Amino acid sequence: MSNKKLINIMSGVFVVILLTALGFFIYDQYMERNFVPSPDLVREPVPPQAAPPRPDRVDPPQPIEEPLSENDNENSEPEYVPPPPPERDLLPRVIQLREYYGNPDIVGYLYIPNTNISYPVVQTGNNDFYLDYDIYLQPCRYGTVFVDYAANIHELWDDNTIIFGHNTRYGNKFHNIRNFHRADYFNARRYIYLTTPHAETVWETFSIFPTTTQYPSRDYMITNFPTIEMFYEFMLYLQSRSLHTTDVELTKNCQILILSTCATNNRARINRYILVARLVR
Repeated sequence: MSNKKLINIMSGVFVVILLTALGFFIYDQYMERNFVPSPDLVREPVPPQAAPPRPDRVDPPQPIEEPLSENDNENSEPEYVPPPPPERDLLPRVIQLREYYGNPDIVGYLYIPNTNISYPVVQTGNNDFYLDYDIYLQPCRYGTVFVDYAANIHELWDDNTIIFGHNTRYGNKFHNIRNFHRADYFNARRYIYLTTPHAETVWETFSIFPTTTQYPSRDYMITNFPTIEMFYEFMLYLQSRSLHTTDVELTKNCQILILSTCATNNRARINRYILVARLVR
């Protein structure tokens, strides 16, 4: 084979590789992130303040007692009838997002100024589906940013709300969370804006740390605690693990938000980055 023919073959292979990489880049930048948040989502950072009152917790629904029929007896268990869901209007933003993407699983929008984190957030009945499906419900190895399936994102009743997103090599989804390990980056990006189905919320970051998914390091996955005291100790524990020190004062009245993404430091056996924030508005 002549050198000229070999050069032509190698040039062709290079062009194919270049076009493939360009195709992936265009898909990541435009197909996956083609919704730009309207200006009313971008607010000025709010100053630190006392945590707002926790939302009222609702007691578990009680069985409804009905009169005994001829076929019933006094020892039979009453039939459980679940209460109807509360009728509340969704925020216009959430309705707009659902219509735009054609996805009823969308429950809000997550935005961190001066990062690439600006995405619709979804929630479904498990934590597996959106690892491999995009916002359009199509197979996608980069997945979608999603809320933990057990979280009550509608009412924000949980002690700890967890949102997951992939750390992609193309720099999208939750890739930028890894940069919070730098003190200058962390201190310049202290507020997270989260639209939920019924509220626009603001959260102040107070902890960033690498961890693993192995027990007991996976304890950041706990969402609710038997007592406020146990939850308070949990928050202090997350704060103590932070790579950076802040002046955030945690109280028993706080609620927290965790953003979780993958890490790739196999030598140190680190496979998660955890960014933690408290609710301020």
